[in-house]
Amino acid sequence: MSPDDVDPLLAGRAGLGYAELDDCARRLRDLLVTTAERQIGRPLLHEFAIDVYTDPVLRLSPPAGYRRPAAGAVSVRVVVQSRTSSAARLGLRVTVWPALGGADVVDLLVVREGAAAPDGHLLEVRVDEVHPQPSESLQRRVSDVVARQVALVVSDLNIAMQRNLANPDWDGGELG
Repeated sequence: MSPDDVDPLLAGRAGLGYAELDDCARRLRDLLVTTAERQIGRPLLHEFAIDVYTDPVLRLSPPAGYRRPAAGAVSVRVVVQSRTSSAARLGLRVTVWPALGGADVVDLLVVREGAAAPDGHLLEVRVDEVHPQPSESLQRRVSDVVARQVALVVSDLNIAMQRNLANPDWDGGELG
């Protein structure tokens, strides 16, 4: 079998096989986690208890042109809770999807699952921006995306806290 006989949908991207592309997705996820942890540590957020952890979820479905790695979705789960109002909490999941080999899409896609945006897309990343190491421009873009998502989470949690104050019988339920 010659290289020309390989199905491009099964061959990976940018000269990398799927295992290497999955490593790039995990590297991007780790950059998201590190950036979020750094931003969450700022004094502004001391009112909130925020936990960030990796979460390989098997049930998520990738967007068109993307695939789920064999080890499960490359996800980050963020749980935010008010320190003063235990009923106010919010959950958020961000997933990095690697592209299918021959699909006409960007190499890696960061999606906020269940986002209000029509497609939930937060960030598109080329392999050369994250391989072999994340570029400075990618680090700045990730920092901007994380800051925006942290601001949205804090805003949504403030709404939940106001609901709780207005209706003490509300069970808190997750917003996202």
